[in-house]
Amino acid sequence: MIEMNKARFVSVGGILTAIAVIFQAAPVFLPVIGLGLSPFSTLPIAIAAFLKTSLGFAVYGSTALLLTFIYIQEAIILIFTTGLLGITIGTFLFRKGIVISVLFSSIVLSLGMFLLTHFVGITLLGDFTNFGSILFTFFSFFLFSLIYTSIWNLFVRKLIQLSTQTDLK
Repeated sequence: MIEMNKARFVSVGGILTAIAVIFQAAPVFLPVIGLGLSPFSTLPIAIAAFLKTSLGFAVYGSTALLLTFIYIQEAIILIFTTGLLGITIGTFLFRKGIVISVLFSSIVLSLGMFLLTHFVGITLLGDFTNFGSILFTFFSFFLFSLIYTSIWNLFVRKLIQLSTQTDLK
């Protein structure tokens, strides 16, 4: 955790919020390319949560709020998946270790995907979720989440290590 005064907290939070909004809203403005950019909205939220957990939640909430004005479906996707993943990775990766971070973020992402698919009605993997039982769907989400969050945890860990090494030089 990094100590910040209020001005730095607001300015860093604003910049990270703007980046997260741009990434998450990319499918609205760039339909094909945007689908590839959208998952990167996890990164600014994870960086914010790494710096300070309250900053992570501030960026998460303000990004969701701004996205409701742009496109409500992207806001809902952020709330249940990419945003929660960013909060979890940023909070747990360096505080509890990579194993706990991967496991907990996999559970959180699986639950978010499950809630999004079965209760909100936004299908994430197309017709795949209509196939089979609820238990099979959740297990499939968890396996996907385990791989996906492992990649994200390794990426964020390497990125933060590189940034701290360049700060020391």
